[in-house]
Amino acid sequence: MENGAAQPRTGASSQAGEPATPSLGSAAGADASGRVERQFQARPGSSAKVVLGLGFLGSAALGAGVFGAWFAPEVVPGASALIAGGALGLIVALYGGREVPPVRVGELGVIFGNPAEAARLAWCDVRSVRIVGDALRLETAGAPIDVPLGAHARAAARILAEASIRIGQRVDVSPKAHERLPPLAEADAEIVPAARLQLAGRRCAASGKSITFENDARLCPNCAALYHVSHVPPVCKSCERPIAAPSAVGARATVN
Repeated sequence: MENGAAQPRTGASSQAGEPATPSLGSAAGADASGRVERQFQARPGSSAKVVLGLGFLGSAALGAGVFGAWFAPEVVPGASALIAGGALGLIVALYGGREVPPVRVGELGVIFGNPAEAARLAWCDVRSVRIVGDALRLETAGAPIDVPLGAHARAAARILAEASIRIGQRVDVSPKAHERLPPLAEADAEIVPAARLQLAGRRCAASGKSITFENDARLCPNCAALYHVSHVPPVCKSCERPIAAPSAVGARATVN
């Protein structure tokens, strides 16, 4: 770990109740299960302005080319090139201007995209957290998830703050790199009930036993590792934090 994991920073909103580090048990705005998530919307950056500019230039070039080729008294030299270039600019603007999806961050993990479509990345499944280029990268057993700092700097700051508390040994972000992120502020995101958690059919992290019924499931309240009620270990196999007795596990695996 490079220079150790940097501590989360807070801004002026700390005076309004923002903790120095994210609260792992806050129930403000929670649903009946007590779970909440912070939903961050992407902020348009310089790339969005470039795409918009390409769209305007493409439209202008295409219009000039069409006029020069078919409506001018005489064919304008280069009209075909204007048509081709304008069409290309419009295509780039159309397909390059797609919105960056929202990000949800909470006690159960991270969702990058529409919660109804995107899979949740539980904290226990994050292998490392580091900054690569202009993105906060979450390494997993499969493809990594890159959270763009330009559009989602505040979401990245929240992810890093939560990860530093929950899975700090897997965070590889130096204090200098941490300075690229903004301070935490409660107003940066909307507090929403946690998205539905699918548990049936998954396996216990300790025994490998299939979870047939949701009432048989328990979650590590720190990293959301999943256990069968009969095989909850005293210490989480993933984050190595103590877990309460099976009858008192902090985060029961109910469906939100």
